Amino acid sequence: MHVIKILFMILICASIASCDLDDPESLAQKEIRDILYEISLDFNLGDVVGIMDHVHQNYLHQGEITWQLNNEILDRMGRFQLLEIEVLYIEINGSYAVAHTIDHYSSSIENVSYEEPEYSGYFSYFYRENGSWLIYGNQSWSPERKSRVASQ
Repeated sequence: MHVIKILFMILICASIASCDLDDPESLAQKEIRDILYEISLDFNLGDVVGIMDHVHQNYLHQGEITWQLNNEILDRMGRFQLLEIEVLYIEINGSYAVAHTIDHYSSSIENVSYEEPEYSGYFSYFYRENGSWLIYGNQSWSPERKSRVASQ
């Protein structure tokens, strides 16, 4: 009798856990969280190519295109050794998504945190193409930059 109760509980737990995977929005959020985690790992390993593998070929963000994003990443890698991306929430709208994060950069001499996408938003805007989420930028030619910074 106890075996039947245990099996029943396992089935209930499995069905509850699988509900999140069936929800397309939850699945999309998980995929984007995984990408942001991979970006932080690549940053910490100094792998710019790994980061750029997650960037759409038509990336455009505040007037900047992919090579400018590449240069920004290199500049930040020269200034900081570690990046931790804290995901607050992710908005999904069809094939588009916006990740709201706090990006914590640190080195032996300084720690800086940026609220994204409010500060720069380089890694905040996503587009789903051919079944994959890619960093897409906000698709704006406007070079206006906001300056909300939260320092530690």
